[in-house]
Amino acid sequence: MSENSAEGAATLVKQWILKQKFIPKKYSSQVPRTEKFQTANFARCIYTFVMVLIFYSFHLKWIVLIGVIHLLFSMIWLFLIEYEILVEKNLWWSGYVPATFDLIWLTVLSYGTGHITSFFILGYLGSIALSSMSKDRNYGAYNAFLATLLFGSMGFLVYYEVLPLINIMMPPVKPTFLSIVISSSLLGGSAFIVNQIVSKLFLSLTDVNDRLLAIAMTDPLTGLPNRRAFLANLETEIARKYRSVNEYPISFILFDLDHFKNFNDTLGHDCGDMILKEFARVIQNSLRKQDFPARWGGEEFIVVLPDTNKEGALVVAEKIRRSLDNMPLTFEGKNLHCTVSSGVSVMLEKNALAEEMIKKADQFLYEAKKRGRNKVYTA
Repeated sequence: MSENSAEGAATLVKQWILKQKFIPKKYSSQVPRTEKFQTANFARCIYTFVMVLIFYSFHLKWIVLIGVIHLLFSMIWLFLIEYEILVEKNLWWSGYVPATFDLIWLTVLSYGTGHITSFFILGYLGSIALSSMSKDRNYGAYNAFLATLLFGSMGFLVYYEVLPLINIMMPPVKPTFLSIVISSSLLGGSAFIVNQIVSKLFLSLTDVNDRLLAIAMTDPLTGLPNRRAFLANLETEIARKYRSVNEYPISFILFDLDHFKNFNDTLGHDCGDMILKEFARVIQNSLRKQDFPARWGGEEFIVVLPDTNKEGALVVAEKIRRSLDNMPLTFEGKNLHCTVSSGVSVMLEKNALAEEMIKKADQFLYEAKKRGRNKVYTA
């Protein structure tokens, strides 16, 4: 596959990815964020529970109390995210509220260690928590400002002895004014750097995954979706049919180019490839946005027409047949004439099987071939 054709195929299918038309749910942009929320909230529960046990062993009741509150909040939030109550509604604060609680909890842990350097260390965790829970991961400057302001202000509270230092892991050390300024500034800078690194890696991986997925779901020659993409989209349409309270017919059209082997044998495979590309273009120009074409294999193509009855499907099939029949084709100075035969089947009952409908379309296609080719046939 050439680089240009791969780029074109990736671009074409990425447009379908953005529409979430045929990619299975686990590949959609919504679910990765849901999975990210679920993972982050589960990790938050485990981490908070362990820290509560540690501080309980040191008999620090006020930290344990805040930790228990944070743990209960995390468990409730995990329940809400698990059932997609927040994500599905796209509430803008669904990521920022738990991130804010994380920063408060991390600040409490900073007091518990009784040392100014803990602000700097835990600042990384705070900035990562905020950026990972954000729906938009490009908040580096905001994270840096928030981390600097929050931990800097906490440092000054410790400096002026507004809050007591508690000895757990090391002797209490009263920070100097200069150390507070330097630590909070370094903390803000580190928050910005960490956020940018995480964002760049995330965006790079997302782009690579999209391109790989697009290539995997695309026929590299014609740029149409392949059989895998077609079957994935078909599952979506069948699910929509089951949910519909009204009649929701799904029509299938199976195409096969007539005497295609002769073109390959007499003029070579380059000629055959040219014909396949031109026919794919005819199909694309003849369909609605909700219709879904695919290369079924070899010189066979398939189209699914959602919410379309037999009469409507016959109109589409005939339009495509007539367009190819009237299309002037030229290869190496030779004028060519290519035709196509097609079979049409319609899924009406909700309990009908898509495989059976495709088999029927294939049988009708065979009947069109028997009746002289360059025809559209249905029951």
